[in-house]
Amino acid sequence: MPIRADLSRAFSMLFDLTTGAPRRTLRAAAAACTLVLFPLAQAAETTLVWSAAQIQAAGLTTQVITSANASPGTGLVLQGTVELPAQATELLSAPLAGVVQQVLVSPGQQVKAGQAVAQLRSMELVTWQRELLQAQAQARLAASKLARDEKLYAEGIIAGLRLQDSRTQHELAQLAVRERRQMLQMVGVSNASAQLQPSLTLRASVSGTVLEVTASPGQKLNAGESVAKLARSGQLAIALQASPEQAANLRVGALLALQGCKAPARLTAIVPQVSASNQSVQLRASFSAAEDCLRVNQFVQATVIPPSGSAAADSSLGIPAQSVVRHEGKAYVFVKTPKGFVPTPVELAEESGSILRVRSGLQGGETIVLHGTAALKAAWQGIGGGAQ
Repeated sequence: MPIRADLSRAFSMLFDLTTGAPRRTLRAAAAACTLVLFPLAQAAETTLVWSAAQIQAAGLTTQVITSANASPGTGLVLQGTVELPAQATELLSAPLAGVVQQVLVSPGQQVKAGQAVAQLRSMELVTWQRELLQAQAQARLAASKLARDEKLYAEGIIAGLRLQDSRTQHELAQLAVRERRQMLQMVGVSNASAQLQPSLTLRASVSGTVLEVTASPGQKLNAGESVAKLARSGQLAIALQASPEQAANLRVGALLALQGCKAPARLTAIVPQVSASNQSVQLRASFSAAEDCLRVNQFVQATVIPPSGSAAADSSLGIPAQSVVRHEGKAYVFVKTPKGFVPTPVELAEESGSILRVRSGLQGGETIVLHGTAALKAAWQGIGGGAQ
C-alpha cells in the first residue's frame, strides 16, 4: 500500500506538468518515480552469484523442468503394502488320504494350469476304482435283465410290474456308475481302467506362482490336508492409508501410479471408518497388469493420477516439492541462469505431493535448484553473501 500511494503521488505530479506546472515539478516527479520503481526492479532482478566452491560447499544440485515432471506424480502421494487378495489364492490339497511320493515344484516357481505338482499314493483311490468297476458290472447285469424282461413282457409271459422293477434297477445301476465315475474325476482320475492304479497326480488348476509347499515326500496326508499354496498370475491388491481429509478427495475408480510400474493400479474400496490405532482411513487398490514389478508384502508409494479432462490433468508442468521455498507467504524457486541463481516466484496449483503442479511463473525448460535451497534462501535474505 505505501508503494501504491507513492506511485499515485508521482503520477499526479506528472499530470500537473501537462497542465502547466513549473519545471521543478517535473524533476520532483522523476525523482519520486525513481525512488518507487528502483526497489521493485532491483527486487525482480536479484541474482545470487556463487562461485564453484560455494556451490559445492552448499551441495547445490539442479534439474531441468520439462513436461515429464508433471506426470504421473501430480496428485496425492499414499503409502501402502502389496497383498495377495483371497480370490487370487489357490490352495492345492490332497483329495484322498495317502502318502506323498514326490513333490514336483518349489516355492517361487511359475506353473501352468494342469501342470503336475505332486504325486500321491492312496489305497483309498484303489477302493474307489474297485467300487466303480463293481458298479459298472452291476449296470451291465441290470441292462441284460431289462432286455430279457422286455422280451418276455412282449410275449405276454411276465407282468408289467416285473418289467417296471427291472427298469428301476437298471436306472439305479446307471446312477451308481455315474456317481463313482464323477468321484474319481473330482480327484483327478478321468479315465478309469480295469487295472487298479494307486498313484494319483495332483495338478495346478490355474496358472500362477507357487507361494508355499507344505508337503514333503513320505508324509502321510489325510483328505483335505494342504500340499501347496499358489498365487494366480496378475492379481495383486494394495492396502493403503490416508488421512480423513485426503480420503474425502478420493473416489473409487481413481488411477494410482506406482513406483517401478508402467501400468497404474485402480482404487477399489474406501473403508467408511477410521482405524482406532492411528485414525487413518484404509484404502484398497487392485493391480492386474502383466508386469513383474511388485512382490507380496512390498512397501509401495502410490500417486493419485488426475482424471483426464480435469484441470489437474491439463497441467503439463510440475516441479519437485523440495525445490520450492517460502518467503512472505509466496512460493519461489531458484532458477539457474548464466549470471547466477534468480529467485523466481511461482504460483502452485496444489500444496501437497512430491511433485507440485505449476500454474504460472515457469515456462518449461528452466534449470532450477533441487537441493541446497536453504543456503540460497539465506543468502537471498541477507543472512549470507552473494546477492547482487
